[in-house]
Amino acid sequence: MVKKRVAGRFVRDESADGEREPSEVKAKKAPMAAPRPKYCRTYTRKRVAEALPDIVEKFVEEAKKGSVAHAKALANLGGLDKGDVVPKVTKRRGKGVAGLLLEALKREPGK
Repeated sequence: MVKKRVAGRFVRDESADGEREPSEVKAKKAPMAAPRPKYCRTYTRKRVAEALPDIVEKFVEEAKKGSVAHAKALANLGGLDKGDVVPKVTKRRGKGVAGLLLEALKREPGK
């Protein structure tokens, strides 16, 4: 059994078995029934991923018309707002008393 993708879903390619042609294989639409609460996040992510090209297309159209909110959302989505972010530099703490004493002992001539 060979798996093929049709309309974003894996379907069985039964043409290898001689039962059907790949053109006859049709992807089923997900039923619009609400999923169980356990699967809500997965269901939502899948639905958004399917609609994302259309969503982005509409955002681009509105941004071209001059909508600042849509342009800002596209910049956030595309990662353009992060640009050349300078990494935060943290100061190192000074040496503790024990470290200072060890250094002083090393500097002193051997007694």
